[in-house]
Amino acid sequence: MPYPNDMGTKLKQQIQEATALFQSGRYDEAEVLLQEIVTQNPAYASVYNMLGFIYSQRNAPDKAADFFRRALSINPDYTEARLNLAITLADTGAYSEALREYGVAKEGEEAKAPTLPTHAQARLANAHADLAKAYQELGLHPQAVHEYQKAIALAPHFADLHYNLARCYVEAGDGDRGEVALGHALELNPTYTDALVQLGLLHHQRRETFQAVAAWEKALASDPGNVLAELYLRMAREGATGD
Repeated sequence: MPYPNDMGTKLKQQIQEATALFQSGRYDEAEVLLQEIVTQNPAYASVYNMLGFIYSQRNAPDKAADFFRRALSINPDYTEARLNLAITLADTGAYSEALREYGVAKEGEEAKAPTLPTHAQARLANAHADLAKAYQELGLHPQAVHEYQKAIALAPHFADLHYNLARCYVEAGDGDRGEVALGHALELNPTYTDALVQLGLLHHQRRETFQAVAAWEKALASDPGNVLAELYLRMAREGATGD
């Protein structure tokens, strides 16, 4: 009969092995071990969080949310699990519940802001961006802009956040602010094809053909064969010929 200390050592080794498998992306193997762990001792929040993430990757949001909630029932201050739950809920369209969970997570992280590690900042920035996209899809552009700005405050060097903010401004009919946001994206990544294509469109809408063509040519230089850039260039050149 194994002694309690032996059982504890074995469980610790199993958790370490499962975590290593999970972190290396070997989710099928990790799941088998994680499920075995929870049948022995259902008191480890990190185990449920990993299981939730695995099911979210398998496009099984209901199961994922259930595991994230189990993790939080063990440790209500588990920010990563709460963020994962918020993102999962947002993906299923449960926006009000996602916002509520995210608000709790954000309050917890803001309390630790002076020592907030870089990876946590990136995680929070992505959560803000996910909520912004949800607002944007609903046509709630002011709320979306607000969330993108929060994301950028946490991760100002993420060019895609500036680009997404620009798209949101453009959709809302504010091309000037959109151009400023595109400028920030291109400062961070001068060959950002999507940003160059969008910048060209803004210039085209203002009948600034020379600037539009320059932006689309630069987009093609960084991404030869880009269908949109080729299409818009042809459109601009044919229009110029027609004039």
